[in-house]
Amino acid sequence: MKKSLPALFVVFGVILFNVTCSYAQTKPHRLLIDLNSADTTDQATVMRQIRNLWKELPDTKVEVLIHGKAISAIKKDSSPFAAQIEKLQKDGVVFAVCRNTMKRYKLTEADMLPTASFVPSAIAETVLKQEEGWSYQKAGH
Repeated sequence: MKKSLPALFVVFGVILFNVTCSYAQTKPHRLLIDLNSADTTDQATVMRQIRNLWKELPDTKVEVLIHGKAISAIKKDSSPFAAQIEKLQKDGVVFAVCRNTMKRYKLTEADMLPTASFVPSAIAETVLKQEEGWSYQKAGH
């Protein structure tokens, strides 16, 4: 009985290791990028970082949370990145615009690129995503 007990622990350890490794390999990656800068260098950095992320983790879900002065990045009349945003959106990136920011700048959905989605509050969206297990990245360069 004593000889079979260590063998049982070894078998159990191997099974646990395999299950843990399998879970780690299939766990979905999700990233929330917080963009609140009007600096076009910061905005361009976000576009580049998403492409770099997908080179290493191609199935990562990405949401770019746009609020504050960064709203210029997704406004129809001022976005220098409209084509890039449209392509990334087609590839699955969500560009979520804060309605509180829109209200502060007296903007409507019609003022935004058609690729935009909307959330009531950037800070609340951040809390909810983190509670759901999303990783968080503050945009910048």
